[in-house]
Amino acid sequence: MLRPFSCFGLGIIFLWISPKLRNDATRGVGAISTAMTMYAPYSYVASAIALIFIIMMAFKRGASPR
Repeated sequence: MLRPFSCFGLGIIFLWISPKLRNDATRGVGAISTAMTMYAPYSYVASAIALIFIIMMAFKRGASPR
């Protein structure tokens, strides 16, 4: 559980020290949210399905024998 948090922490620190990358990331998130509101409610349903699929894949790989 520590590994995902450390990856997010490193990503946040990298965005904090790099202004150009931070601007690109915030513009990208803004563009995604604008596109999602344009195509709502279909985009929300598709996002929920994709999130459930990704979670299922992550749990399947985590539960497989080593």
